[in-house]
Amino acid sequence: MRNISIFLILVVSFFSFIHAAQSQHKTIEYKDLIGRWVRPDGGYVLHFKAVNDDGSIDAEYLNPNPINVSMAKVSNRSDKIDIFVELRDIGYPGSFYTLVYEPDRDRLVGVYHHLVHKQNYDIYFVRAQ
Repeated sequence: MRNISIFLILVVSFFSFIHAAQSQHKTIEYKDLIGRWVRPDGGYVLHFKAVNDDGSIDAEYLNPNPINVSMAKVSNRSDKIDIFVELRDIGYPGSFYTLVYEPDRDRLVGVYHHLVHKQNYDIYFVRAQ
């Protein structure tokens, strides 16, 4: 009987711990992405104006002049927010970013796929102050 009591105490303690840990976990929302993001290695700016219900993002890209954003979208993968941004303009024939939002560091991390140079660059964006 004593072993059963100890077992039940351990089970209740475990589930209480799990519930407390889940309650403290901040829910990541798409609205957390809205704002201006700067690439420190060159000053490039991604400005997310809105995230729509269908996952599309109203976005602009500056280098330093505006570059056409042909597509920007967000998706959720378990506890990660994935972002895809495609650029179509002079000198930007479909080059694109694949990014993941890191909420603990409040930054976007990923790869810039430069189609003109046929190269991929590991990059990150920080939120503009």
